[in-house]
Amino acid sequence: MTDRTTTEIALMIVWLCCTLFFCVAAGGRFDDIEAKVDVRNHLSSGKANYLPGAACVIATSVEQTPADIINYARACAKAHEDWLAEQP
Repeated sequence: MTDRTTTEIALMIVWLCCTLFFCVAAGGRFDDIEAKVDVRNHLSSGKANYLPGAACVIATSVEQTPADIINYARACAKAHEDWLAEQP
């Protein structure tokens, strides 16, 4: 193999490693974004209503399962965590 071929192969390997690293890093961020969207969806749909520093009101009816109620409570807990982070 010539020096040029060896250099090209090395550069392709470096490029592939960098691409793989950035794809894996982006995948973690997409999971975080998906979790945040799910939490915000419960709050914006009216199924969980958070009043900062005061209360969390959760919709309960025949349609909501116990698992739904837990997810709504988690949405309120996340909203409260965000509110606490904003406090001085």
